[in-house]
Amino acid sequence: MSKQLSPEQVIRIAVREGIKAAQQQLEFERNKQRKLNKDNRLHNTKLLIQDYRLFKSHAEKALYTAQDIDDDESVFDILSLMSDKAFTAAENTAEAIKQSAVKTQIMVKHVSAMIEIYRVWCERTGKPENMRQYRVLCALYIDDTPKTVDEIAAAENIDRRTVYRDINAALDILSALIFGIDSLHEQ
Repeated sequence: MSKQLSPEQVIRIAVREGIKAAQQQLEFERNKQRKLNKDNRLHNTKLLIQDYRLFKSHAEKALYTAQDIDDDESVFDILSLMSDKAFTAAENTAEAIKQSAVKTQIMVKHVSAMIEIYRVWCERTGKPENMRQYRVLCALYIDDTPKTVDEIAAAENIDRRTVYRDINAALDILSALIFGIDSLHEQ
């Protein structure tokens, strides 16, 4: 004897199953987005570190500093007196360059501070591999005179693949330091 379900029971079961499927899909999408966010932060960290010397040089040679952005309005005062569209475009371009220089300086200071925190962390762990990872990172990307992977491998007495593994390990930690608490939620 089979039990016949009423239309209301069928609807309740269908709604319950639909909600469960929607929740599973939502959780899947959240996990996918978390992984994408982590991958993006790691990718951005790698780009920041790979171009660190260039950014640092740019920040040191920039005509504007964070303090100048408030202090030096003379160029813009002159341009604002001239209401021609060409001057307005020049003002916008000059302002964009000025803001870019300031943003680069702020970013370089932040990344430099995080690299220093990473160095201290590596020292405090007391693990030789952490200090090696820091040295490898600096030799490849941070020090004024870059070394090749082969030079680093020889100096550290490790395989080339270990150099790349060390870089990846260092970038993982630096990503969390550079991007803060959001990086930890994604791991």
